[in-house]
Amino acid sequence: MNNMRNLFFDNVPLLGLILGLLFGLALYYAGATNRVVISKMLKLQDLTLMKIIVFAIGFSMSLLYLSVALNIIPLDHFSIKPMNFGVILGSAILALGFGMIGLCPGTAVASFGAGYLKSIYVILGGLIGAFLFTLAYPVLNSIGLFKNVIGGKTTLLFLSEKYNFLFHGTPWIGVFIGIVLIAISLAIPYSLSRDEKK
Repeated sequence: MNNMRNLFFDNVPLLGLILGLLFGLALYYAGATNRVVISKMLKLQDLTLMKIIVFAIGFSMSLLYLSVALNIIPLDHFSIKPMNFGVILGSAILALGFGMIGLCPGTAVASFGAGYLKSIYVILGGLIGAFLFTLAYPVLNSIGLFKNVIGGKTTLLFLSEKYNFLFHGTPWIGVFIGIVLIAISLAIPYSLSRDEKK
């Protein structure tokens, strides 16, 4: 059993392909490949997609911490990204573009696969941006844009001695928080727009 598990988790290309396909299918099924659906969510006209996103976060969080509590997934396979000013700035740029266009890198690729060919502009923009970022990295690094903040590699709850954490507690607390998020997703209304309520 352990050999099968390690074979699957250690085969990075196969794991990436399978998870990428499943993620794309989930985005398509949830409507996240349709920029009109995303725009309606951002305008609070239709919160169906928001309900799905919050549910998915809670569900995956519950499964993640449950797998840690039951020692199903080895902690060596975790990759915690460090928090720095570059991540904060990049997140702000992503949010701005997401709000203006209704697509982000992940949804753009899935949207193109779903037949919305104009999303190729978002994909090409992302590739050009990544190339320019690579060229600018030495300068950005020299001005301290990538200095760690909030402890760098930090998790919500304690996972391992290798990582900082915000709150000390057992993985079962993470399972509980995930369940709370699932409950919140069920409580979110389908719309906050007055027109939709009518």
